[in-house]
Amino acid sequence: MRKSVFTVAAAIMMATCVLAQDIPADMRMEIIESEDDSRDQYTIFKYKEKNGNTGYYMGVGNKIELLGLVRDDITDMSISHMDEVCLPMGSTRQEVIDNLDSYLELLGKPAGTTVEFPCRIDNYAGLGEESKTTCIVTKRFLQGKRLCFHFTSGNRTAKADLRKSSVKSMKLSVKLDIKLHPNKD
Repeated sequence: MRKSVFTVAAAIMMATCVLAQDIPADMRMEIIESEDDSRDQYTIFKYKEKNGNTGYYMGVGNKIELLGLVRDDITDMSISHMDEVCLPMGSTRQEVIDNLDSYLELLGKPAGTTVEFPCRIDNYAGLGEESKTTCIVTKRFLQGKRLCFHFTSGNRTAKADLRKSSVKSMKLSVKLDIKLHPNKD
């Protein structure tokens, strides 16, 4: 029994290592994932196209809880929906850092500044066709500046916010990933 458990654990570890080296097409490999409030979520992930091209994206999303249940025998169960816009960040981790720096520069602009970015929407079957998202620098009372991305999700317009602290945190995490895995790109 102990030997079979060890064998299964070793097989799972080897499969994980193989997946980490070669991503299947139309699949994301998340490198960084963070959450600001209970709704805003951010990820930096590597994505491989069907044609074999691989690139990094930043997913900025807004999670909507449709139904939440908390009972004694079930710790937490919910039905939720995630609106997410995926912004291309380059083909190397250094390009990801450079793009994050450009978002920090944008946060230094006056509130109301509007910029359009190329994007793709995650449709749960991979990333959809290329599109555009409108980004507006906003300033919230007692909360500082944010980048507010407006994009089409299904048949409606969705929005997701990105804070300066989240951009700095993601940049630090990518730098740490480069130090820990220098030959990964």
